[in-house]
Amino acid sequence: MPKRLLLVGSRSAQTSASLAALLAQETPPDALFVDGPDNNPGRAGGLPPLITPEDSAGVLELAAANGIAAISGPPRRLKQAVQTYRPEQVLVSCYPHRISLALLESVPLGWLNIHPSLLPDYRGVNPIFWQLRDGHAFIGVTLHRMNREFDLGPIIDQCTFGLADFPDFTEISRRVGRCGVQLFLGYLDNYRKGWVDNESVQDALAGSRQDRPRLEDFAVDPTWSARRLVRFVKGVRNLGPPYLETPTGRDLIQEASVAASGRLAMPLPGERLIHCYDGSVVLGVISEEQW
Repeated sequence: MPKRLLLVGSRSAQTSASLAALLAQETPPDALFVDGPDNNPGRAGGLPPLITPEDSAGVLELAAANGIAAISGPPRRLKQAVQTYRPEQVLVSCYPHRISLALLESVPLGWLNIHPSLLPDYRGVNPIFWQLRDGHAFIGVTLHRMNREFDLGPIIDQCTFGLADFPDFTEISRRVGRCGVQLFLGYLDNYRKGWVDNESVQDALAGSRQDRPRLEDFAVDPTWSARRLVRFVKGVRNLGPPYLETPTGRDLIQEASVAASGRLAMPLPGERLIHCYDGSVVLGVISEEQW
């Protein structure tokens, strides 16, 4: 293990889960830096921030309870934290800002990042959203080395986890944080054994890159499968209102569940019953005017 480990993240479920996983495996970081609460602007179109206080605001409290030095602040303070704690290795889990090459090169064993997709697919902003949008029944996790190119550093290891239980965005983020730490611990074990040549250089022209979700990206499609529709609604509703286009406007979806087999009755007030090709979905809705 590096003599000094710095964990860098945010006030998010992913960062909190990463810290908890490191503590559970008796590999605590020597220090923690999290992005300040005033450095997470909302998205265009009136949608809420990608990282919200209700995700998991307890990362600083968790650090304090375990005697881990912690700093919270804007990006300029990250440089101060590195200069203060002089880490040999940095693990990044859900940090929302680009890090300068000079700062990356100042750490002897480098910076490793937990990215929530199977790189090179889904580089860029909010990979979890786009995997749900594209109908994936799993979420990928990649541990990669950071360099001057965003999400293009060499891949160290990858894993996936399923979404059969329809977790929400916060729970998915927690699982990303835990899975990423397991990849990191595997990397440390390989490092101790001298296995340091198993990193895979990414092809910059391969894979995909997504931007921030737009309001129209939250629309559900009745031609999806039933389970895909429910996964999407439950997975993204923390981020913004998934909705169904209707002849009279938009129904904003608050809840979704796979309907019991054979349910063909008229929906109850506040419900819509969507008949997909492989089953039916019950949606709890309100009109756009009621929101």
